[in-house]
Amino acid sequence: MIMNRSKLVALAAAGVMLVASCGSDSKTAVTTVAPATTVAPAGTGAPAGTETPAGTDVPADTESAATEAPAGTDAPADTAAPDTAPAATDAKAAAFAVNTDDCVDPAAADAPIEGTVQIGSVMPLTGGVAAAAFAPVKDGLQAYIDYANEQGLLGDTKIELTVEDDQYSKDLTPGAVSKLIDAGANVFTGIIGTPNNAAVRQTLNDDCIPQLNALSGSPTWGEVADFPWTTGLLVPYNVESKVYAQQISNLFPDGATVGLFYVNSEFGQVYADAFKELAGEFNLDIVDEQTIEATDANPPTSQITSIASKAPDVIMAVPLGAGCIGFLTELAAAKAQNAGWDPKTFVTNTCANQLILGAAGDAANGLITSSNLVDLGDPAVQQNPSVKGYVDYMNSIGKGDIITTAGVGWTVGEVTVAILKQAQASPEGLTRASIINAARDFTYVASLARDGATIRSNGEEDPYMFESLQVLQYDATAKTFTDIGTLITDYETK
Repeated sequence: MIMNRSKLVALAAAGVMLVASCGSDSKTAVTTVAPATTVAPAGTGAPAGTETPAGTDVPADTESAATEAPAGTDAPADTAAPDTAPAATDAKAAAFAVNTDDCVDPAAADAPIEGTVQIGSVMPLTGGVAAAAFAPVKDGLQAYIDYANEQGLLGDTKIELTVEDDQYSKDLTPGAVSKLIDAGANVFTGIIGTPNNAAVRQTLNDDCIPQLNALSGSPTWGEVADFPWTTGLLVPYNVESKVYAQQISNLFPDGATVGLFYVNSEFGQVYADAFKELAGEFNLDIVDEQTIEATDANPPTSQITSIASKAPDVIMAVPLGAGCIGFLTELAAAKAQNAGWDPKTFVTNTCANQLILGAAGDAANGLITSSNLVDLGDPAVQQNPSVKGYVDYMNSIGKGDIITTAGVGWTVGEVTVAILKQAQASPEGLTRASIINAARDFTYVASLARDGATIRSNGEEDPYMFESLQVLQYDATAKTFTDIGTLITDYETK
């Protein structure tokens, strides 16, 4: 059933999940490489996974220009500020052009956006554990938008960001989105959560308003034919599961027993289903499977006790937000009570956040996770030219204490502005349709991405922005990550 925006508020009350469609066809891609050196924020943070990533960043803009460092920064006067001049442009054949004929208001989808582009987002800003884990994402996003305006990255066009609070409840997301649409939002970006994005996907596709950079790795964001106006930024969760299964196989070439623990939600189920499907391929025997409700703030004592009783070689865990801390703490206690049992513990990169792991303390030591961005918690990394611009800018606005956790928000802002800039430079100029066309035909080298990790999309052929991951091991004493092997690019669409 196709539903238009007028029914959004009713859906919020009913808590109904939305599902939808629009059309597709062709366009030109731009490859943008983030500047190697910067004085003002270069960029930081891009997802490896969020429902929240480990390290996070993405490039600044797409046009080079020397700039002065923002007030309060110590950046050298002779370095170039983060720009977004395309380092290379692929003159490839027309690849994607969205069909606006089926939009509720086709003229609005093709109308020029002039003066100010209004960006909306919805995140958990209040309401418990999710808010505590994700609040820095908003600050990072706002910081990049402010930076983009200061630097004039869209020329005379200003960017206005409004973030609404849904308390990480999919029942509240539709009302928040409806409010932003009524206020004139031209585009949405960085909505956090799988069910939250799914709850508004139908409406945004019916209204033909770009829903960019969903902070969720649900594979459903690859359904371009049915939902061309929705894109995800994170590595798909099933790809992440495959990376872990392969790494477990490397550690245990003769096979291993596995205890599976995950949050009982759409988010956790995607990981769990993918891992279970892969288990046989990699000679993994799942000896126990335990879940916890997303709303349960209690530590998973009984679940971990059950897993410990089977003494598996490996634990594959998919907790979420502050639940990551509870899981790690309970696991540390169980290992202490079961002498000689020290399973290899894999935790999804939604937990690989310095705020979360720092709170877990020694209980997080040795866990294995992944990312496709540099480690923002490493002081040496913070001195890299592309990272230092971000660090300097965050310090200049009094946000130096959240540098390691705000990167994902900064990244969302950076990628969003790069997409807007590409759309602005298109023959159509800046419109809602040209924005989604740019997002669907996009190549970008993130300023904080690990070598070889590139953001790419190409219509239905390659709907996912990121598909590369680096396996990492966490050192709780140093509060840094150590690479295991090299960046895995096997699952990138060729």
